Amino acid sequence: MALHVSVFGGRIMASSDWDPNYKNPGAAKARLTLFWASNYKIDTSKTVLDYAEKLLAEHNIGFDVYPGKTRTDKHTIQVPDKLLLPEDYNDLRLKMGAIFDDQKTADKRQRLPVIFCEFKDTGVGLTVLTRPVGTTTGSPWLPYCLVSGVINGDESVLIHEIGHAATNSPNHLPTLGNIMHDSPAKQKRTTIVKTQIQAIARCYFVR
Repeated sequence: MALHVSVFGGRIMASSDWDPNYKNPGAAKARLTLFWASNYKIDTSKTVLDYAEKLLAEHNIGFDVYPGKTRTDKHTIQVPDKLLLPEDYNDLRLKMGAIFDDQKTADKRQRLPVIFCEFKDTGVGLTVLTRPVGTTTGSPWLPYCLVSGVINGDESVLIHEIGHAATNSPNHLPTLGNIMHDSPAKQKRTTIVKTQIQAIARCYFVR
């Protein structure tokens, strides 16, 4: 029998890892802290949040967003009225941390920062990955996500970026319909498989 292999998060996947109906055992929640930039004009945040929540729930992973799915003034960050560039990201992350620090909460549970903003990139979602150990270039922060409001009908943008953040990896999968396929225009991303759920369940922002 041929062995079906691919790579996710730097790990080779075998046939047994591809179960699309796998459910995470026990209680776990993906915890996100949400922010909105002032240059975010088309608000599709609830659309992508609802879709991510739906897909994770199918695999027994809950969804906890703070302060909630509705944009608030406190969690809105003022930025120039232009597309943000990579050199802007660190300052943006500092401002997010100044508004909400998960290590100053009672339970100190870590959360994935997600900011809805407009930025210059070929995609409509972007995850800033942590620089590798022993290197001096890249982000010093744990992974965080930027999501555009111009999603072109793709409600899977956020769950795709959650996959990148969970593995601190830029890797994609070639399987159409999988959340980590890089072209949702070819087929809607609706599937999360066993190895991906296991990776999400053990990442820093899921407990």
